[in-house]
Amino acid sequence: MKKFNVVIASASEKTRSNIKQLLEFHFHFDFETVALITNECDVLSACTSGTVDVLFIDSNLLSDFDQNQIIEKLSSEIRIVYLSKDSIQAADAFDLGVIDYLIYPFGIERFHKCIKKLLKELNSIVDFPMQYMQKMLRQFQVPIEKKDPIIVKGTGNIRIIDTDDILWVASAGNYVELHLSDEQRPILHRETLTSMLNKLTSHGFIQVHRSALVKKRSISELKPTDNGDYLITLKNGALLNLSRRYKQSMAGILN
Repeated sequence: MKKFNVVIASASEKTRSNIKQLLEFHFHFDFETVALITNECDVLSACTSGTVDVLFIDSNLLSDFDQNQIIEKLSSEIRIVYLSKDSIQAADAFDLGVIDYLIYPFGIERFHKCIKKLLKELNSIVDFPMQYMQKMLRQFQVPIEKKDPIIVKGTGNIRIIDTDDILWVASAGNYVELHLSDEQRPILHRETLTSMLNKLTSHGFIQVHRSALVKKRSISELKPTDNGDYLITLKNGALLNLSRRYKQSMAGILN
């Protein structure tokens, strides 16, 4: 768990000690006091080292002009909690960009509320790089393609055919024959070839003939014929014709 580095700047030794002790007693797992500042000259040098996360700064340390300059300069880099006896002065500092303010004398409950607000802000900054990386990873992830099965209604039964099991599809009027990788005989299914092509294109099927679809991954060989067509050999040994009309479906292989 990350500990956040704290600088406490006040002309009052009592204030510096009080804030430091409250942090150590109630939030020692979250914060570590790395500097106690007693004059305005050291505030900027202590807080611009790149290792400071939080600045508690007391209004008694600075003139109004220096206060405005320091808060405006530092508020974009670190989280500032403003300490004051004057609520109007504290409200002015809040408008300059401090994350919260504490008005003397403040109680434990008010201090806890301030620190919880501070931690919420600091932890969101720490978590941001991880959230950004997760978002980028999600963008580069390949979406899992939804593979809807083919539902075949037979006489007295309903078969659920995984598209991965289909090697090729042949037209048979208002039906199609589904040729599967693990079955010798095709499955007759009441659907047109055009409808099947619409369903199976996203799964790697192409039309190779006016009466046939084939899964591209199941092709093992293409051999030209004398009439300009091609003879397709599938991995299971089946032979199909690739008509010249559908030659474009094999773009990247034949061209």
